[in-house]
Amino acid sequence: MKYALIILFILTFQNIYALCEENQIDINTASTEDLDTLYGIGSVKAEAIINSRPFEIVDDLINVIGIGEITLQKIKEQGLACVESEDFDEEFKEEIEIEIIKEDEEEIIEKDSEETENFIGAEIETQAPELIRLNPQVIKTQSDKENSDNKTLKSIILNKNKASYGFIVFCVLLGFLYIIKLKKTCKNEFE
Repeated sequence: MKYALIILFILTFQNIYALCEENQIDINTASTEDLDTLYGIGSVKAEAIINSRPFEIVDDLINVIGIGEITLQKIKEQGLACVESEDFDEEFKEEIEIEIIKEDEEEIIEKDSEETENFIGAEIETQAPELIRLNPQVIKTQSDKENSDNKTLKSIILNKNKASYGFIVFCVLLGFLYIIKLKKTCKNEFE
């Protein structure tokens, strides 16, 4: 409901702040020559502004190719540029933003107070402690570790030998296939 009132308020006063003064240039309807009078705007940038129309606010000029933040700041300081459809005065916008922020803060405070009331009313459930049974494990001694180290060393050696044997068998197989290939390709009319 509060937001609806704010929107209605904004729409009602839109026409009051939408007019440009006599000495200002409306960037939505200005010609190339008029736009040339703005700070840092030449004929090329004026054409870019015309191609980027319409603008809602003067700050939308930042979206035009060739106009950066510094140029936009200088145009705003010059005070010649305006937008006919610009909705609000800066002060008016700030007032509305402050009102919206205050309303949001009030809503947050209300929600927080409701949550704390719900939390206070909740009962705390406690669980009865359960008995944890621990099973003893065998503690390995130093001699057990040495035996396991020897076994792993032997298995590593055997695995290395298996890899070597596999490599040798692979090489023999490749040699055998190479010999077969040579016999097939060396056939001539005498063989």
